Amino acid sequence: MRATIMGVSLALACVGALVAAPAGGDAAPVPPDPRGQIALPSGRVLDVEVADTPLEIQRGYMFREKISDNEGMVFLFPSAGFHNFWMKNCKVALDIAWLDETWRVVHLEENLPPCAADPCPSWAPLKAARYVLEVRAGLASVDGLRPGTTVVFVPPASAVEQGASADDKRH
Repeated sequence: MRATIMGVSLALACVGALVAAPAGGDAAPVPPDPRGQIALPSGRVLDVEVADTPLEIQRGYMFREKISDNEGMVFLFPSAGFHNFWMKNCKVALDIAWLDETWRVVHLEENLPPCAADPCPSWAPLKAARYVLEVRAGLASVDGLRPGTTVVFVPPASAVEQGASADDKRH
């Protein structure tokens, strides 16, 4: 299974490079997609928004009306820790996976409902995590995401061009 996932990673990296290249002599360059991609254990590839600033991390999926089966949000923290999450102002149920430095799931909470009233409950991992992945509720079980499994993250082309550390951004 690991070899298959790594194969997906290489294919995604090549596609990203092709999309960012100009089409021809007179054509305007295509701006890089600000989203990254994550390959799940099932082989499904998600387009993921990257939350790596305090404001983006705080906002997360607040106020979204829907989330498709092919999208998610990945939170990149500067260091591993017990990062708490809550469903304040979320309008859709989510699965939340906490991941270590190697992108291995260390904790998973499934089918978390939107917060109905204050104070909203919060969830934290049982082990320290460096990254967090949020997806539509139910997707984790369908795609084999569970503690011990690994995902492959391919950062947005703009992050690679700005010299993002390969250790932080890709596994």
